[in-house]
Amino acid sequence: MAADTRAMHDTASLLDLAEVERAAVAIAGAARVNIFGASGSALVGEEMQFSLHRIGIPVWAWTDVHNGLASAALSRPGDVALGISHSGETGETIELLAEASSRGATTIALTSFPRSPLAELADIVLLTATQATTFRPDALSARHPQLVVLDLLYVAVAQRTHERSHAAFQRTAQAVHGHKAAKDA
Repeated sequence: MAADTRAMHDTASLLDLAEVERAAVAIAGAARVNIFGASGSALVGEEMQFSLHRIGIPVWAWTDVHNGLASAALSRPGDVALGISHSGETGETIELLAEASSRGATTIALTSFPRSPLAELADIVLLTATQATTFRPDALSARHPQLVVLDLLYVAVAQRTHERSHAAFQRTAQAVHGHKAAKDA
C-alpha cells in the first residue's frame, strides 16, 4: 500500500492539469472516442470506456488489433484516440494511435514515459508514476495511477458536459435499477 500511495503522490506531481483540460475538451466534443491498449492497459481502457459510455460519450475500447485498426482507419478530425501503455513502447498501441492520427483524430497518450514512442506520437500526453515492488513490477504497479488519472479525466469530461452527462447517467442508472437486489426496510 505504501508503494501505491507513493505512486499516487508522484503521479499528482507529474500530471499537467492543462493537458488533462485539453484531453477533457477533446473528448467532450468528440464525435467518437477510441481507446487502445494491450494486456493490463486494455483493462484500464475498458474501465474508461465503461465510465464514458454511462454519460453518453460515444466510446469504444479495442483490445483486438484488427478491430482496433479498422476503427482507427475510420477516424476523422473531431474524433479522439486514447492510447494506454505504461512503457509507451507497446507496438500494437503505437500502431493503433498512429493510424488514428493519420486520419486526423486528436491523440492522447497515457504513459509513464514522456519520451516514449507513444508519447512522442500523441497530441496530448498524460503521465503516471509507478513504484515497483517484488510481486508487482512497473507494468502492474501502473494500473492504480492510470485509473486515477483516467477517473480525473472522466470527471473533467462530465463537468464539461454536465447537463448531457447528468441526463445520460440518470437514464442508464434507471435502466439497470431493476437488476439490483431488494433492500430490507
